[in-house]
Amino acid sequence: MPTYSSDFEEHIRDLLSNFYDYLKLSENPVTSSLAREASGNERMRAIRGTVLDAIEDLRREDQQKATARGNRLYSILQLRYVEERSTNEVIVELALSERQYYREHQRAIQTISRIIWDEHFANLGTEAVADAQSLAEELDYLNAGSSHRAFQPGEEIQAAVAATQVIAQQRGIEIRVARAREQVTLNLSQPVFRQFVIYLLNELIGWTVAAGEIEIGLAMVKRAPAISISMEALEVDGAAFCNRLREDATASELMKHLKAEIEWVDESARILVAFKQAVHNILIVDDNPDTAILFKRYLANLPYRLFSAVGERDALAIAQGAPLLCIILDVMLPGKDGWQLLQSYKSHPATAEIPVLICSVLEMEELAMSLGADGYLKKPPARAELLSTLRQWAE
Repeated sequence: MPTYSSDFEEHIRDLLSNFYDYLKLSENPVTSSLAREASGNERMRAIRGTVLDAIEDLRREDQQKATARGNRLYSILQLRYVEERSTNEVIVELALSERQYYREHQRAIQTISRIIWDEHFANLGTEAVADAQSLAEELDYLNAGSSHRAFQPGEEIQAAVAATQVIAQQRGIEIRVARAREQVTLNLSQPVFRQFVIYLLNELIGWTVAAGEIEIGLAMVKRAPAISISMEALEVDGAAFCNRLREDATASELMKHLKAEIEWVDESARILVAFKQAVHNILIVDDNPDTAILFKRYLANLPYRLFSAVGERDALAIAQGAPLLCIILDVMLPGKDGWQLLQSYKSHPATAEIPVLICSVLEMEELAMSLGADGYLKKPPARAELLSTLRQWAE
């Protein structure tokens, strides 16, 4: 009997986390197999029923109390996801320590994943399972082997168009690349992105009327980088095409690795593929406004949000109000200098775990590291140097 991969477990975790979210449930890669004969609201009800049945299988009739050890896995899933209680509420309700909760929560996810797999997936053809797992493993290998460096996706789109040009010409279909109105940068696996665009174009060509046209380009949509595709010659409804792609095993796996979401925008008759890159908050503590301007230029169109502060109180207020990827700290500051602030940040509960990057004109890396800094850059740093340093904390 084939076993499931870690990706399957993540899909089940997502099903639970989005138990009442119609769109998220419909986009989950396992939904089509959980309710093959159903569609629309009926499919969502069937999926929720499957999950509820699996949770119920964990309940022991001989132990009625939620706090009973034998019912712990059932109670965690029931309270956390079905009743939508917060993690803290579940911990209190079940009289668990935080450590116990997370250990038992992981066991609960693994157990319900096994129940659902055995019930709905174990009897699938072994070849289909092997193909899905092989693709996931290959993509994991590509992700691991190619660090997520910022790149210009326009070049990859041009390469994808060139790769699919022959099959497009055979059907008399013209593919045009639209000029981007603004610079778009992506920070993810470049080879996976290219293969996804090739696969997307190949599917579009297959569903485009002969002698039709496809225009593909890049755009920033709600501050997220996106592929924009305009076309009026699809053989199916645009929304239906997007649903087909979400249910396609290869496309869904590629999109999952890229954190991409596809949708049909009816008003403009176009397909959007948005890349939901996590936005990391960075605090720069520097009294020179030119430094913040330089860093903002460096980080433009990348998944970073820059906050600026000068004094200790401002910095602590920002750190307490927003989760920070790191603090970039100058040394020569009015009032308390950077060395004093570094020690304050490392001793304050709100900032003690946040990496601090010293960025100074002074050549004092050894002192910075000995005082607890997590990194050091000579000021002004090169863009590649800064991005490389930030990436170690973002990944």
